[in-house]
Amino acid sequence: MNVKSLATGLGALLVVLWGLLGFATPSWAYLQDDVDMLLELRDCPVCILTSADLSGEDFAQVNLKVAELTDANLSNSNLQEANLMLAELKGTDLSQANLAGASLNGARLQGANLSGADLTGAVLTQANIDGANFQGANLENAELTAAVIGSADWRGANLKGANLRGATWSEAVICDTILPDGTVGDRNC
Repeated sequence: MNVKSLATGLGALLVVLWGLLGFATPSWAYLQDDVDMLLELRDCPVCILTSADLSGEDFAQVNLKVAELTDANLSNSNLQEANLMLAELKGTDLSQANLAGASLNGARLQGANLSGADLTGAVLTQANIDGANFQGANLENAELTAAVIGSADWRGANLKGANLRGATWSEAVICDTILPDGTVGDRNC
């Protein structure tokens, strides 16, 4: 095999690879089939919904267990009693969403926006909410046992009756926040 035929073969291989990769769905994009399944069946465990715009949808009691929802838009959505166990929700917009009674056990919500969300009675046991925005959110009677709170922002949030046993929140922003015992806390403002 001479150098010219080797170069031609490698060039052809590169063109084929470039063609295949150029038309492939990027790894960061949602899968339209998964969006369609979610909207039709309301059952989409292990779905890839990264960066999908699902704002304002009614997903009450939907199953999104272990779903990939990084950077998705679920603002103003109804996710009441939804199953979001172990879901990947980093950077997701859940502002003004109804998550009352939702199951978010082990979910990863780092940097998520939950401002104004209703999480009354939601279960966030062992969830990672470091850096999440809970400004004005209602977490009354929520379960946050062993949650990783880190630097979450709780300004104006209601945590009355919430269970925070085993959760560490020394870095959290607590300003005009109703604490589990009903008192108002102000720290790291």
